[in-house]
Amino acid sequence: MVGMDSFAERTKRRLRDELLDAAYDVLVAGGYDGLKMAEVGRRVGVSRQTVYNEFKDRWGLLQAVAARETERFLVEVNAALSEHGDPIDGLRAAVERALTLAADNPLVKAALGQPGSDQASQLLTTRGQQVLELSHQRLDAHVREHWPEVSPQDATTCVDVALRVVLSHIVNPGAAPAVVASQVAQVLGPFLRRSA
Repeated sequence: MVGMDSFAERTKRRLRDELLDAAYDVLVAGGYDGLKMAEVGRRVGVSRQTVYNEFKDRWGLLQAVAARETERFLVEVNAALSEHGDPIDGLRAAVERALTLAADNPLVKAALGQPGSDQASQLLTTRGQQVLELSHQRLDAHVREHWPEVSPQDATTCVDVALRVVLSHIVNPGAAPAVVASQVAQVLGPFLRRSA
């Protein structure tokens, strides 16, 4: 049958998920410095080499954990966007949800406050292109689908500005999430109204 995964593909995907689960737990417990391929393998019951074969190195493993967590995070943020018919209200809700989720997320806390956080936090700052691109792609598509009256260029610009503000507040928290969300909506609101 077309579209059915083989047993080998399902097994490989299950192994990858288990390795990512184990790596998440190791990162939360000990930060990037505590992320050891042998420990991840031990928790899953495979060799260290199996972990290296799947992710190449520690940084590749960290990036894979971050990508999966970003996807999960975006489900919640997109849900906040969807709860509102108005793009400005959706933007406000999405920014607030993103900042609230990040403040409570054990992986984000570990990336910013555990040993090796200078390395792990790079996924949100200087080496954050993967997280930024993935987030931008998913959010931009969502905005275009739910608010077609917003021009594609304006949608892309608003998503980019909002994402960068959110990442900045995740890395260096400022005002409460609701306050930041209102500020972002106030600044980008006229821009979105112009498009509608």
